Amino acid sequence: MTARGQFDLVGHNLIKYEEVRLGSFAAANNLIVAPEDSQDEWARTLMQLIGDWRATLRSTYIRWAMAINGLHVAAAKYRDSVDQKKFVVSSIRSDAEGTPRQEVIAEYTFQEAADFHLKIQSMLCAHGFIDMYAGLEEMLFSLYREYWKANPDQLLKGKEFAHLRKLRIAATKGQTAKSAWAVALDQRINDWQRKKLYDGLDKVFLGLCQNAGLKTPSAYTLTSIETWAESIAGVSLVRNLLMHGESIVPTALEDFSKKPWALGFHFKAGAQLRLTLFELQVLETFSDQLLTGLNWSLVERACPSLRKAIPTLKKRPADRLRSGETGKPTLANA
Repeated sequence: MTARGQFDLVGHNLIKYEEVRLGSFAAANNLIVAPEDSQDEWARTLMQLIGDWRATLRSTYIRWAMAINGLHVAAAKYRDSVDQKKFVVSSIRSDAEGTPRQEVIAEYTFQEAADFHLKIQSMLCAHGFIDMYAGLEEMLFSLYREYWKANPDQLLKGKEFAHLRKLRIAATKGQTAKSAWAVALDQRINDWQRKKLYDGLDKVFLGLCQNAGLKTPSAYTLTSIETWAESIAGVSLVRNLLMHGESIVPTALEDFSKKPWALGFHFKAGAQLRLTLFELQVLETFSDQLLTGLNWSLVERACPSLRKAIPTLKKRPADRLRSGETGKPTLANA
């Protein structure tokens, strides 16, 4: 986990099967199971990562929600104040001798400060969306990287990687050779990731599912891995527009908003591209539901016998945003 996960406002608890009680069972939202085939142990590793990432992505949203709430608290404080003092903003300026000093660069009445605090909200929402998207991107690559570490064959094909294949074979001959292989493989995955960043996150997600043999969970009837990818593409479109400083909603974003998997977005072509807390909530909800869907897919991939049994169970209804059916897997929660 990178620095993104070092400030956890959610927490992540593991509950062993034999410790499950009615209350903890209901609170769990992630299932970790042993694979039926020992070659699929990587799937359990991904299941374990999902709980950590659920806490990390939710914490990222909570931090931005707190920051936005702080603007409203500050606006209310200054608007209700009868104090005649000024609201001042300081920065660093050099004096005549070139020495840097703190200096007031702007000052406003408290009423002006109240209005300006609220106007900042759309900027925080935009930056929050970009940050949350970065977390989603980091999460998917994190899962993909763990898969490649356990199944690197596709990354080692071709004459240019003959030396890596030799290192892999030699890794069985001692700790030094094993360490050299691990370093070389990590570098190969780094190079792969740098190139994949230009493919689009939706294609990265589909690539992960295809290579790992992940399928739409049996109990999901209104959405699929393919529509999840479409949702990721729409989220990516919003993020890219923000990153490039676009201020007007393009037709492509309105078209996405009309699709069943638009997550609740309702952008109109030609309108100002302004985000609110709602769009951050939508992205947080989708990220959470995507992790749930991936968890179920991994469980069924690791335990094929379970996948055969699930269709006989009662189908879970899709959630209101139609970004993935919600479910409550057990044994881990975040």
